[in-house]
This record gives sequence, C-alpha cells and structure tokens, in this order.
Amino acid sequence: MAAGILTLVMTFVVAGGLWLILGAKLSLSDDQQQNDLLNLVTYYLIGLPLVFFVVFAVVG
Repeated sequence: MAAGILTLVMTFVVAGGLWLILGAKLSLSDDQQQNDLLNLVTYYLIGLPLVFFVVFAVVG
C-alpha cells in the first residue's frame, strides 16, 4: 500500500518538475490554462509506468 502511494506521489513530483523544465510543449487545447493542465496530466501518465518500475525495483 505504501509503495503504491509513494509511486503516485513521486510521479506527481516528477511530472511537475518536467512541466516546469519543459513547459507546455504539446498543443492539446486552444485555452492556455487547459493546455497547461493537459500537458501536466500527459507528463504524469507517461511518467507513471517509469516511476512504478523504479519504486518497485528499489522496494522489492
């Protein structure tokens, strides 16, 4: 259970960091605020399997 929560939290931190570094590279919406949010969600979904692997490789 703790590893699952750690995975979700670490993924959010990594996605937020990527969003701060890269910015909104993908044009997913015409509205700027919605585009920023959709980019953050996209970074989160891309990073989730990677962080999942790292957390469970370290914990396991």
